[in-house]
Amino acid sequence: MSASESSATFNAGPESAGSRPTSCRNQSRKLSAYTAVVVAKLREFAPYAALELVMPGGSLMALGLWLYRRQKRASLLAAP
Repeated sequence: MSASESSATFNAGPESAGSRPTSCRNQSRKLSAYTAVVVAKLREFAPYAALELVMPGGSLMALGLWLYRRQKRASLLAAP
């Protein structure tokens, strides 16, 4: 082993040893939380996207159905 290799090993911090800094762990947790939110939203819109792709005029039908269901849900939330 040469002198430059031994000094590089000695000067290496915890990042090079395979452990991640805490800021990197926090960022990966935030990223996974955001990913979960995005996947949940995509699952909510999946039936409307399928309707849009399969039926002729499906864009208007999907938009109308989405608005109807959203209006119905909003009225249920406002009820005492």
